Amino acid sequence: MENPVKIALAGGGFGSKVALPVYRELDEFEPVAVWSRRPERAEELAQEAEAELGTSDFDELLSFPGLEAVHVATPVSTHASFAVAAAERGLHVLCEKPLAENLRDAHRIASAIRAAGVVGAVDWELRMKETRRRLVERAREVIGSLRMASVSLVQSDHAEPDSRPWTWVHDAGMGGGRLQGYGVHDLDLLLQLFPEVEAVAAVTEVGVPMRSTGEGDEMRRVTAEDTYALVLRFGGGGIAVVSLVSTARHGRNDVIELHGDEGTVRLDADEMLWWGRAGDELQSEGPLDSSSTEAFKLVARNFWAAIREGAAPDPSLDEGLRVQAVFDAVRVADVERRWVRPEPSA
Repeated sequence: MENPVKIALAGGGFGSKVALPVYRELDEFEPVAVWSRRPERAEELAQEAEAELGTSDFDELLSFPGLEAVHVATPVSTHASFAVAAAERGLHVLCEKPLAENLRDAHRIASAIRAAGVVGAVDWELRMKETRRRLVERAREVIGSLRMASVSLVQSDHAEPDSRPWTWVHDAGMGGGRLQGYGVHDLDLLLQLFPEVEAVAAVTEVGVPMRSTGEGDEMRRVTAEDTYALVLRFGGGGIAVVSLVSTARHGRNDVIELHGDEGTVRLDADEMLWWGRAGDELQSEGPLDSSSTEAFKLVARNFWAAIREGAAPDPSLDEGLRVQAVFDAVRVADVERRWVRPEPSA
């Protein structure tokens, strides 16, 4: 493809595992620079991606000749500073989720992007998975008004202190925790269908309080949740329960159930989708694809279309702000042990 978007990646976690390989594969992009907190890691990733620059200096990254866009995949606590700096340089921004640590900083990002007249988008890649796209489509067809929704995920990857080495995702001060990793995706799913959240309640827990650093016998304390349960009450009626445990002994995939006054939609752990209207037998299709790589390709191509063709960003900043408002309310509800009404996101 002629004139691919020259993009830089900031972050050596998710960005290096999924985003960077996709940018290398797609003709629409040319990865030219990589930032990581550790210089040696930045150089290693740049070599793997055949990018010209690997650096731990973010200003050097932003100054790369011809750079057009930045994918911010750093710890959540740094999203605002990185994204605002990129926008102020006139660079398009794709930011990981959640958009920021709090709604105030999320608005800072959105305001900087809009003031610069550049494209801004949020990486809600899970909504691009075939499993969830088809679930949303069927829900809009058959469930009618919501009565009850349930989203449940059981993981075993954090069951032992040494099963996952300590990183920033285990540090609440850096915006870590399974809520930022998974819970915000489930909030995004529900808000696509039921945008009027009246109030939320929440409880979180750290099931494995110490975790290996991966360096000998050194251990570090975990301060970010590995287990949570959320309850959402919707303005138009109906409730939702969202839960995750990552320290289980036996894991399973998502199970999502939507029960309405007109019908039912269910995505089971085998990635089969079931749906039906009242009085009918449930129909099914699948198993459906749930590849994160294929989902991110859709996010990336939408980002390219917004930059090169003027298409509306998808997923948009407004959707990022909408989830951020509910996410902030969840955090308050967890600390204060009460129902919390989300602030307006607009």
